[in-house]
Amino acid sequence: MTTTPRPDVATRSHLGRWLRTQTSAIVPDWIAAVRIRPPVRVQGTEAPPPIENVLRDIYAAMAIALEVGRYDELEQSAKALVEAHRPMGYSLGSLLGIVALLKSNLWLAITAAFGAENALSQLQGLDFVFSHLTMKISLAYLAETERAMQDELEQTKWRLEKLDRSKSDFISIAAHELKTPLTLIQGYADILNLELAKDTNERRRSALVGLASGTHRLGIIIQDMIAVSMIDNDVLTLHYQLTVLHHIAQIAVNDLEMSIYDRRLTLSIQPFPSDLPSFYADPQRLYLVFNHLIGNSVKYTPDGGGITISAQVIKPDTEQGTSFVEVIIADTGIGVAPEDQDRIFDKFYGVTEPLRHSSGRTKFKGGGPGLGLAVAKGIVDAHGGKIWVDSPGRDEKNCPGSTFHFLLPIHKQPPDASRGEERLGIKDK
Repeated sequence: MTTTPRPDVATRSHLGRWLRTQTSAIVPDWIAAVRIRPPVRVQGTEAPPPIENVLRDIYAAMAIALEVGRYDELEQSAKALVEAHRPMGYSLGSLLGIVALLKSNLWLAITAAFGAENALSQLQGLDFVFSHLTMKISLAYLAETERAMQDELEQTKWRLEKLDRSKSDFISIAAHELKTPLTLIQGYADILNLELAKDTNERRRSALVGLASGTHRLGIIIQDMIAVSMIDNDVLTLHYQLTVLHHIAQIAVNDLEMSIYDRRLTLSIQPFPSDLPSFYADPQRLYLVFNHLIGNSVKYTPDGGGITISAQVIKPDTEQGTSFVEVIIADTGIGVAPEDQDRIFDKFYGVTEPLRHSSGRTKFKGGGPGLGLAVAKGIVDAHGGKIWVDSPGRDEKNCPGSTFHFLLPIHKQPPDASRGEERLGIKDK
């Protein structure tokens, strides 16, 4: 097996000088062929330099590379071709096709000028330069594509952050704007209840009950909106005091007792650990955590199902570590799909189809504003804890159930408000 030797320096130099003499004969035809079907300019991009200027630079850089062995100009022209014309819609294949067209024309011109016997060594030198040019164009195209994708990702990130800020601003403004008229409605409703306390008209009594129920429901939603706004802006303040966790759970269950009864659900609170002391936390905020988690289980558990609340103490590995209490709320509901198990704690995220939305907070699979679990997570996080859900998946026929967990640090003294998850040593689950 024999190999063709690489052309010597003199041969390449001679070919480079010959290329320069053929500029006026070869380049115009090349430019004309390339401009037959120019790509459409992408809206929003700057107009690139005329294609003929870029092609002339490439041709001149090839001649220099052959004549003196310097490839800087060739690499710069390859980069210029990509940067100027990729935004115009040229694919990598299109750019390499432009180079291939020049290569084909030069092969024909060299064969005609040097004859078949002498053309082979000239073509070998030309091939080496074209391979180098093709490689540089490909690398430049990949780099430009990566840069464009990075710019697009940055823009997308900026738009998402702006959208999230707009949501937070809307929540804050809407909550405070709704709070004032709601207070007036509740006040007048209370006056009507006092004045019509002995009214026997069933229709008026039913209207007053509906008015009270609606304002109470709206009040809960506004309370959640304000809490989410405070969480988003990192201004949620905790008022630490000695807290008996079992009592808070019982109060939350009592407040949902009517819904639990109407849905024919069985709810049991297992005895909390005897070694769980009262500890410093914000009881009013923790009530909201229990209320939202239990309410969520009620909503997604079919009539006749069951809900169980239990707790356990998690001791630290070292004497200096912090103990935690883990609260577990398990239900026999329809479950949570794996892809939803992280997202259900995001505000406005709901797994109920909008067409099946119901304003009833504890109706089976009823909809809602999608704030309850976000509020629960924000409160638990503010305490330096963690919250998550375990479920085999969503199955409305077999009802595999869901188990919500949340961890709270057991503080024997009011903690420093600045202490966060890292200082408490909680690891991501």
